[in-house]
Amino acid sequence: MTYQVHTLAYEAGDVIEYRTFGGGPTRRVLVEYREDNIKNGEPGFSGTAIEGGADVGSSVWGYDDQITRVVRKGA
Repeated sequence: MTYQVHTLAYEAGDVIEYRTFGGGPTRRVLVEYREDNIKNGEPGFSGTAIEGGADVGSSVWGYDDQITRVVRKGA
């Protein structure tokens, strides 16, 4: 599998939007961790879904190349 290079800058405490695999909804996530190897040697994030589907309040993770934008920078 080939992954795209991700160029958006984000860190723990930021709110991001990302696209789920399989045509699911765009989610907003409060990032808790940014990881160099979230899975399969690829960088990504983990956090809590705060908007965008049935997973609100749940822990979620994703690859950096799924991020569509940084909505709000943490304080």
